[in-house]
Amino acid sequence: MTRVRPVAPQDWASLLALNNRHVPAVNALEPAALSRLLEAALLALAAGPVGAPTGLLILLGPAGPAEGPNHAWVREHHPEAAYIDRVVVSATARGQGLGRRFYAAAAGAAAQAGFAALGCEVNLDPPNPESLAFHHRLGFRPVGEATDPRNGKRVVYLLSPADPAPDGTLDGTFLARCGNAPCPVAPG
Repeated sequence: MTRVRPVAPQDWASLLALNNRHVPAVNALEPAALSRLLEAALLALAAGPVGAPTGLLILLGPAGPAEGPNHAWVREHHPEAAYIDRVVVSATARGQGLGRRFYAAAAGAAAQAGFAALGCEVNLDPPNPESLAFHHRLGFRPVGEATDPRNGKRVVYLLSPADPAPDGTLDGTFLARCGNAPCPVAPG
């Protein structure tokens, strides 16, 4: 089983390459932007050996400036949510449960930091049906849509509670308890 662990400085170059191989599912990063995200992270996890990671998760909280318009949207409309900035898993590491383990760790860190929910965005255009299906299986529900002004991508914002259910999924009943009211659409 591939180990999930904190990001180490020796991972940064490999994580940058891993991230940029997954464009357009995630936005491309320059080294300074990755450094800023990792330093701002509430939680930054890698999977695999130090120096040669096969996965990355970056979770952001409310401290510091918003790291892009999607982070800003989640902070403004759902301040109860920690924001999953990005999750990337290499093709060779898919199907091993890394995504679920990343999200379980993110839910635990968010709950421990006092957040009631996890928020993220997934591309609608260009479409990312695998990510939408993954998030749906974990109990994430849509709460808004917008167009990213940096690149024209149409995204859906998703929310789920930060408390993992006993079966390891994120408890999808959270939004029902909050009235399941969608947020207004962010300006495009």
